[in-house]
Amino acid sequence: MTALMIFIAIAATAGVFVLTQIMHKLKLRAQFAILLCLGISIGFIFFVMVQRASFPMWLGITLITVVLVASLFGTRIFMRSLAQEEREEEERVRNEESGTLFDSGLSDVNPSPRSGSPR
Repeated sequence: MTALMIFIAIAATAGVFVLTQIMHKLKLRAQFAILLCLGISIGFIFFVMVQRASFPMWLGITLITVVLVASLFGTRIFMRSLAQEEREEEERVRNEESGTLFDSGLSDVNPSPRSGSPR
């Protein structure tokens, strides 16, 4: 039984590690869903620890520690992705505004000699 519990702890640790590593490639909604699942899993593990007397305390503490640490890294990844998306959106808006500025006829600030302006 102890070997099974150790396997569960190692598998959960590896799963959470892989989950936080692939967060970089996911969209913001998926990242938020992963963070939400990590939070729910903390509550579930805590609930099982309290309700089952046979649940080993070392396993519960290990799992909660792993999920808490992964949540910190996941939150950091989520916040970086959020900031990057915001910068990309600002850049896109800035490019659109500069494109409409040139399309509105104001781009002829330095007229060419053929435009008919006197020298």
